[in-house]
Order: sequence, then structure tokens, then C-alpha cells
Amino acid sequence: MSALAETELRDRADRLEVTIVDDIDDIAKERWDAHLDPDDLQASHRFVAACQRANVEEARYRHVLIARGGRTVATASLTCIDIRLELLAGPTVRHLVHSLRSLHPGLLRVPVVLGGLPVSFGQSCLRIADGQDPGPILERIDAEATRMATDEGAGLICFKEMSETEAQVADGLLSLGYFRAASLPSCRLRLPFQDMQTLTEAMRSGYRRQLRRTERDCEDENLSVREWSEWETLESTFFELYERVMDKAEYQMERLNRDFIRELRSAFRERASLITVERDGGEVLACAIMLHGTRRSTFLLAGIRYSDPDGLLAYRRVVLETVASALRRGAHTLEMGQTSYGTKMRLGAKTVPRYLYLRHLQPLFHQTLEGLSETLFPERTLQPHHVFRS
Repeated sequence: MSALAETELRDRADRLEVTIVDDIDDIAKERWDAHLDPDDLQASHRFVAACQRANVEEARYRHVLIARGGRTVATASLTCIDIRLELLAGPTVRHLVHSLRSLHPGLLRVPVVLGGLPVSFGQSCLRIADGQDPGPILERIDAEATRMATDEGAGLICFKEMSETEAQVADGLLSLGYFRAASLPSCRLRLPFQDMQTLTEAMRSGYRRQLRRTERDCEDENLSVREWSEWETLESTFFELYERVMDKAEYQMERLNRDFIRELRSAFRERASLITVERDGGEVLACAIMLHGTRRSTFLLAGIRYSDPDGLLAYRRVVLETVASALRRGAHTLEMGQTSYGTKMRLGAKTVPRYLYLRHLQPLFHQTLEGLSETLFPERTLQPHHVFRS
């Protein structure tokens, strides 16, 4: 083979091939998932498809797949929804903005192109394969995000919920004009334990007493816990209690619909489970949906019957059972999400940072937003609980 032919083949192998579709089903599942870890369920084709088919928040989608030499090296889902920019601010700022909206209904409420899905589970969905130079890949994804923002009349682009490890790659967005801001931290529980007994024995005495008190109180109130692998008949019950949680939620970017619960169950039949805490007679007081990989389980969603005096006790029991469920499946970690920090940290979970990357297409608005970033996106630090003896 001539040197020129070798050069042409090498250039072709190095060239990025970009595929852009509005419907995730227009990309084969095998191509989309080719570079993902098997445990990376929330970036998977079937999870993205569940969000899109359910029409959560009536989001508009563009999916970007980047290949090199025919091999998938990166994927990203872009969505456009309307959000309130004061979402993550403190209660004083949120109350002030809420009051001012009586005069200016559109204040700080804008269409935003998200580098991510219209669901808030503390996970991003930008994935770049190991060993790839992220710079050219991020340039192409940003170019499509900019086109989508222009088409949708959205001035703001936000890549959301990056972990510290992902931020090492996503920091390449800073050279493209983005700034980084804090999102709500997520909770993660490491599980170097064989089962709940060994976990409980490893706890300091005060935390162990709290755990056992929750179990005893549930027994005293005749509350029982169950985990369901088939839970189609419980979808309505779960959604009713999820709605009650959302009515009380301090932070709310989106509100999931019942179609999402159905699509999620259908997509992950062998990997999704439902935990319920019930009173004698079958009345469900609290419940949770989990996703299970081989080494990582995720506590996705909860529902609570607040009107019942035992509703919050049942919720504490549900959270405890998410840990037991993860251990039964041999999980190394349990991802517990961005709410109820106290309850989860008393079981040994630690908070881990999450980051946003934002860019406004109008330079003046961008400068203003960046200047207000510490107010609108305050960094939250929570004192860790020293739950385990070592």
C-alpha cells in the first residue's frame, strides 16, 4: 500500500462521524450503547427512549451520536424545556422571584436547551469513551446544542448533573464559553458489606440504634415491607404517592407523568423493582422505584402518604429497604439521589458534588447570569455523618 493510501485510511479512521436524530428510535440500540458500561443504565438507549416516549414535560429532543472509524465514541441527548432559573436558589431568593412574577410572569422563566434529559436523578447523559480527545467531540455537541437553541428560541444552554469525574472531561466546555456552577449534591452509599446484618454491625452504636428503632416502630405499627419485580398493578398507587411528594418538593425542575412510570417499568422489567411499605390490609404508605445494574443500584423515585400518621416512618423504612435491596443484588454502591439528605446520610451515605455548565447566546445575559451564579446556584456543603466505626 502506498504512503498516500495509508495516510487516507488513517485520516478516515480519525475523522469524527456525527449522526443527529430527533427520535432516539432512529438510532439502533446497539450503536447507542456500544461505549457504555453495562451499569450505566440512565445513559442507555432504553432509558432515553422511556423519557421520550412518555413525553415528560413535552420536551423536544435531539440525540447526537459521534463515531470514529465506525465505532461509537460519544453520545449526548439534548432536550428543550421551560425552566425557572431560581430553581436551585435559597428560599429567600425563590420567594422574592415568586412575588415579582405577579408583575412579570416570565421573570427568570426561560426555554433552555439541556445537555441532558428532562428528569432529575442526579445523573448526566453526556458520555465520551475513554481514551478519546474530548475537545473536538465537545465542539460538535456544542454546535448542535447552539443550533437547537436557535431553532427553539432558547437563549440558554445547560449541560447538567456532571459528577466530579465527568467534570474533568466536561471542563472542556469552559473553552467554548461556558461557566461552571454548583448543582444539588447527590448521595452515594458505598457497600463493602455482605448483607444488612454486617452493615448494621459495622455502624456506630447511635446510628445502629436509630436503624433498629425504625424497624421496631414499623413492627409495632404492623407495617410490612415488600419488594416487587412485577408491579404493573401498583403503577396507579405509586403515581398517586409520587404526586404527593412533588406537591411538597422544595426543588422541582420537572414533574413526571404516569406514562414515564409505565415506560420505565416496561423498559427495565428485569432491572427495575418497586419497594412498598404497607399497613395490614394492603394500604401502601410509602414506596420507591429502584434500578439495578450488576455493581450499582439506584434509588430513583419515592412516594409517601403524608396524610397518614405513619407516612414518614414508612418512608424511613423504604429508604432502609433500598439499601437491603442493593446488598441482595451484590451492588458495590447505591446511588440515592438529591433529596432527603439527613435520612440517607444517617445510613452512611456521603454527598458527592454535581455540576452544571451554562452558556447564554447573548453576551450581556451570559455575563449577568455568570455574575449571579453564586446566588442562583449556591454550593451546598453538608456535614458528613460518621456512621461506621471504620
